[in-house]
Amino acid sequence: MIFGHIDASSTYTPLISHPVWSEAFSALRSLTTESELGITELRGEQMFLNVHGYDTKPAVDCRFEGHREMIDLQYMIRGGELIDWVLKQELQADGDYLAERDFQYYHRPSCPPLTRLHLRPRHFGIFFPEDGHCPKIHDGTHDSVFKAVVKIHRSLLE
Repeated sequence: MIFGHIDASSTYTPLISHPVWSEAFSALRSLTTESELGITELRGEQMFLNVHGYDTKPAVDCRFEGHREMIDLQYMIRGGELIDWVLKQELQADGDYLAERDFQYYHRPSCPPLTRLHLRPRHFGIFFPEDGHCPKIHDGTHDSVFKAVVKIHRSLLE
């Protein structure tokens, strides 16, 4: 997991030397609060941008999730949310892995997660296949979010 602010490029400069990361961050920098909802393919199904919104919820109503093949680069456009993070190896699956969506829910860990991110406008979090993450948590201020997620297939970075 990596957490940062898009205007503090020195924190992620090593990433953007790779063309995939450079393209992903360039796509995020082009977004505004007026950006259209929906999916934009950047490199077909291997890498795409999803602009969407949703209501935040109390932590007890949010679920951990993870992916096996895709990396999530989550970016806040408007609003704010908390995202809990823990290594997937510390979680137990909750239901079946959905291969067609590369998606798995997990039970909350028995002990609290070690890290909680506060994703605010222009902040990003990168969640790798080894990371379990629990988004949508109400941050005490924002009832909804407008955000973008760049999905990157891990093979593009190998």
